Amino acid sequence: MIKFAYIRYIFVSLLFYVTVPNLLYAAPFDLCPTEAFLSQYTNNATHYKSVDLSTGAVSTIQIDDNLGSDSINAMAFNETDRYIYGFNKQLLSLVRFDRDFKATVLPFKNPPSNNFYVADISNNIYYFYRWNIGLFYTSLDASDPDYLTIKQVTGANQSMGIADFAFHPIDGNLYAVESLTGDLYQINPTDGSAIVVANTGFTAPGSAFGAAYFDILGNLYFVRNNDGNVYRTDITDPNNISGATVYFAQAAPTNSNDGARCASAPVISSNTDYGDAPDSYGTTLANNGARHLISYHNYFLGSSIDAESDARIYPSSDDSVSINDEDGIIFKTSLIPGLDAQVNVVVGGEATSYLNAWFDWNRDGDFNDANERAISGLQLLPGSHDVLFRVPDGATPGASWSRFRLGSIADISNNGGYVYGEVEDYQINITTANTTYLYYPSKYDFVTIAYEDMWPEIGDYDFNDVLMYYRVTLVIQNSKVARIDVSGQLAAYGADYSNGFAIKLPGIARSQINEGLIKLRHNGLVLQDEAPLEQGQSNAVLVITENLKHTFLKSNCGLSFYRTELGCANNDLFTFDITIPFITPINFSAMPAMPLDPFIFGSENRSRNDFYGSTMPGRAFEVHLADMPVTDLGSTSYFGQHDDRSLPPSRTYRDKRNLPWAIEVGSQWTPAYEGTDISIAYPEFISFILSDGQQNTNWFNHPITNKTYQ
Repeated sequence: MIKFAYIRYIFVSLLFYVTVPNLLYAAPFDLCPTEAFLSQYTNNATHYKSVDLSTGAVSTIQIDDNLGSDSINAMAFNETDRYIYGFNKQLLSLVRFDRDFKATVLPFKNPPSNNFYVADISNNIYYFYRWNIGLFYTSLDASDPDYLTIKQVTGANQSMGIADFAFHPIDGNLYAVESLTGDLYQINPTDGSAIVVANTGFTAPGSAFGAAYFDILGNLYFVRNNDGNVYRTDITDPNNISGATVYFAQAAPTNSNDGARCASAPVISSNTDYGDAPDSYGTTLANNGARHLISYHNYFLGSSIDAESDARIYPSSDDSVSINDEDGIIFKTSLIPGLDAQVNVVVGGEATSYLNAWFDWNRDGDFNDANERAISGLQLLPGSHDVLFRVPDGATPGASWSRFRLGSIADISNNGGYVYGEVEDYQINITTANTTYLYYPSKYDFVTIAYEDMWPEIGDYDFNDVLMYYRVTLVIQNSKVARIDVSGQLAAYGADYSNGFAIKLPGIARSQINEGLIKLRHNGLVLQDEAPLEQGQSNAVLVITENLKHTFLKSNCGLSFYRTELGCANNDLFTFDITIPFITPINFSAMPAMPLDPFIFGSENRSRNDFYGSTMPGRAFEVHLADMPVTDLGSTSYFGQHDDRSLPPSRTYRDKRNLPWAIEVGSQWTPAYEGTDISIAYPEFISFILSDGQQNTNWFNHPITNKTYQ
């Protein structure tokens, strides 16, 4: 008896260890899962992933399905037995997956001769389709005599260029989006007839919409393979399908993609951050609200972030049930139409992040109008940053809303789901302002400022060493000048030497400028870390660039010249604009004369012409328009040297004939070719200068054509 009992104990123990794992191994999903599932073929294996449709967050579930390198597609969730099924490309068989995505091969009784990659399940029947082959189905009921027998839907539409379809949870039809056209198909599974019921407005050229899902409300989600974008189409009323489709989230991109989901489950959020503006701005999940998967360690604003299952819109806000996590943005200025505003942004965590912000300037309840994206993909390191943006002239005074999104992706929209980041919505007040503008020379025109940089030598006197198109705008608020804007474009550079470019505001003290609100842009990009207001100056001096040679490409220009020679038609234009706000607006009587005082200066540690020998004058070298003084950092020791006959302070930068080293031309001017004296290219120039501008006032309109740059 003892020996028998011992043997029986061993047998039962072995049976337990052998059978229990297999029972667990073959278990179906417990319930109707709320996540979506993807199969993606990568590195000779099918990877199985779960997708949080609300944010696009993807997690790998299994990469070992017991099938080796076999490729699995045409995935579908069966609500009857709660298993997922797919099509094995190599075996041309059906495969059933348990909740751990371990596979059981189910051979068809009549195997097909083609692979399939489009499928879904309804009422325990697996439907599958292939373009130009047709629509087929098989029973998944083991008690059915037709179990795993393939049957074709006679007369079905075979021309649909679709990569997946899904059963609607309400009307029982299949729906799919064609990749090339974006057409939304409604497919009757009984007879295979298909009609285009709408167009989604989204296509997948060179790719496919490889995964399709429904939620319990009747929203269709489809995923574009090449970028992972998830789109949502409203089919909640199958009798009234408009095709209204929005970007919803972003999952993982791939070349091979298929999806499965329990259509009776809602889409829910987990570990997600939402905004709290009114829902007209796109705030709740139902309205495709702005939302991010939370990292907690990186990509958040301020010092804290909390999770919500859905947005708590104003006046509730998530602060009423959790911590106050709207702590990353501080408004440092008022929002005045036509002026720049500033916010302080605190980036939490340790990762470089991207900031986007929208303002409802016209107070119409959305962020979708022109100019309402005030900050776009601004890259910020962890820490505190002061960020500038412009309040449009036409902003409507009164209470409104703003939205700030910080995250791991630069280019995002004001709504929709994205992975790691945070949304913070803020109520704002746009103040009333009486703002007007004065332009020099006009709103759409430029003057030209041209320089010879051989001073105090005359040099070749072609006036193309530095040629800058130049415009000044005065921003007038309540009859006083609140800000000076200067914009320009480098039109030519014919200098061997390296020159910087700056603007002095004669008679305007440096202390009158609101340095924190200065904004300098090169080629449309804000230079966040630059400090344009030069130190060591009594008057305000704004440095546009320390070295103009660094602002343009030189590949097709001999001697590093730019637009001064034949064959040097370089289109790599350098543009700049700078906003110079006053701490307190000033009277017109205190404004300097136009064009202010634009000048060039020597770049540090760069040699110059023979006059200077081996010395490098650097910043002390300045060339201004005639009769303008040097700045506090410029040297007066070069006046009266070589060809210069200056008599400061009233007469500066003139030679013995009274000719200057810098000129202003009242339009966008074409310079002389490199090495061609301006008096040869423009014969009337000398008489204009010698007459103090009284004669030949239009000298710049009468060039010798073959002597000027074309």
